[in-house]
Amino acid sequence: MAGLQLSGLASGFDWKSVVEQLIQIERVPQQKMRTEKTANTNKLSVFTNLRTKLTAFQDAAKALSSTSLFGQRTVSMGDADLNWSATASSSAVTGEYAFNVTRLATQSVRRGASDVAGSLNATDDVSGLLVSEMRTAVAVTAGTFTINGSTVEVESTDTLDDVFDKISTATGGAVTAAYSAASDRVTLTGSGTITLGGGGDTSNFLYALKLYNNNGSTITSSTTLGTIGLRDDIAAAGLGTALTGLDAEGNGSFTINGVTIDYNVNDDSLSALMARVNASDAGVTMSYDAPNDRFSLTNKGSGDLGLSASDGSGNLLTALRLTTGATVTRGTNAEFSVNGGGTIIASSNVLDASAHGISGLSVTASELGSQTITVANDTEAIRTGIDKLITTYNDVQNYIDSQTKVTVGADGKVTAGLMAGNREFTDIARQLRSQVFSAVGGASADMSRLESIGIDFEGTGSTLAVRDSAKLTDALTNDLSKVSALFTTSTTGISGRVDAYISRITLTGGQIDNQENSLEKQNTSLDKQIADLERRITAEQERLEASFIAMEEAQSKIQSQLSALSGMLSS
Repeated sequence: MAGLQLSGLASGFDWKSVVEQLIQIERVPQQKMRTEKTANTNKLSVFTNLRTKLTAFQDAAKALSSTSLFGQRTVSMGDADLNWSATASSSAVTGEYAFNVTRLATQSVRRGASDVAGSLNATDDVSGLLVSEMRTAVAVTAGTFTINGSTVEVESTDTLDDVFDKISTATGGAVTAAYSAASDRVTLTGSGTITLGGGGDTSNFLYALKLYNNNGSTITSSTTLGTIGLRDDIAAAGLGTALTGLDAEGNGSFTINGVTIDYNVNDDSLSALMARVNASDAGVTMSYDAPNDRFSLTNKGSGDLGLSASDGSGNLLTALRLTTGATVTRGTNAEFSVNGGGTIIASSNVLDASAHGISGLSVTASELGSQTITVANDTEAIRTGIDKLITTYNDVQNYIDSQTKVTVGADGKVTAGLMAGNREFTDIARQLRSQVFSAVGGASADMSRLESIGIDFEGTGSTLAVRDSAKLTDALTNDLSKVSALFTTSTTGISGRVDAYISRITLTGGQIDNQENSLEKQNTSLDKQIADLERRITAEQERLEASFIAMEEAQSKIQSQLSALSGMLSS
């Protein structure tokens, strides 16, 4: 009888529509529960948004609780073209300071004698000296160069003697080249005036060997050619002076400014040695001038300071020509005056309180001249912080107002915000007004409220505004300590009160958390009630459908019996 489940098949009565209407009536309480749950969920979103806005307001208040913010200083200079800089800490006294620098501090320098390196080659025979391995100040590059209009090609596999042969061949023997180990120079000899170079040259061979035009028939390298191999072991670096006085393993030492530096000529390169010196407590920078083939030591600190250097075991400093033959240029002290006073001497061009006595002020003079330096309170940073406090406070109040507002339309229809009637929600707005605008205990009597610095409520509303900008500017300029007390006074200051209140209502177990927990519990209970009611409705629907199906089956049997009787009577 499955076909009898079709509504009214036997009875002609549309009982399915009746069942659906009855079930819809049964679901009315369930729909109310769902509407209530949706409202609760929306309220939870409101509290989430409120937390975000309260945190932003709290952060703005905390930023104004820092005494260092009110102690920040700005520095301005009268002569922007003078290459000076200056900084001022919170301890700097505001005011104008006239600096006049008549001498700059310089560093002491010990310059070694030139020609530290030995010759490029031990003999005049350079048939075994590859151009790619020559210890010249500039490495020779492969390519071509020009002599008397003829092109000479240099390859990385060429020896210096190969290049000399190519010069002779290219010029038809008109120009020849030779190397002298005694002078460590290359000489070009021609049958007439020699012209070097061309616009299409791709090799730097002539430059690397220091060969330049002189309108003559003979051209010789302008200076010696050999330089130091900084990355080679010291013993193989090409020093012109033999190393002596070392122990059997090649260990030695020297002293710079009283600091001993150890080395090993077989393991250390000169570049590694220089790095060791530069990182030591000797307080110097060691460097190598390849074009002039000389080493130098420069004190890191400026001023009229000595710079001593001497060999210990071994003669490396002597070989580097930093002892005998070296020249020492002593540094100079800076000389300056402040506000027209007497001459002050300093070892550095960074003129801080240890030199001029002005606490918290540091002036860096990079050139001679006079400069008026003005130190002032950084009121711009404070004003930015106050504006941020006002903005975030208003954001909280406007949000609370939008969620609790009750309005009446032109048609008399009343529209209430989601949190209308929630006294705890509106209490937050009231408490915030009190934290922000009540008097600050411990602050100056004439500056204990926001209105004292030109900040007040807008009309009858809850939002704040700078109502008197001139008053605020004057307070920041002339009474900064009082403004600071308004916000930073411990526990009673505006920043501390706001921070403490918001922390209290947003922590676990606080006012907002309790409301959120209550809403979540209500939703959990509603979910259970909706599910329980759904089970009862489903069971009722099944019972009604079963009853009507039974009715349809009984009606069908009766109709069958009547049909049979009618047939029998007819026959």
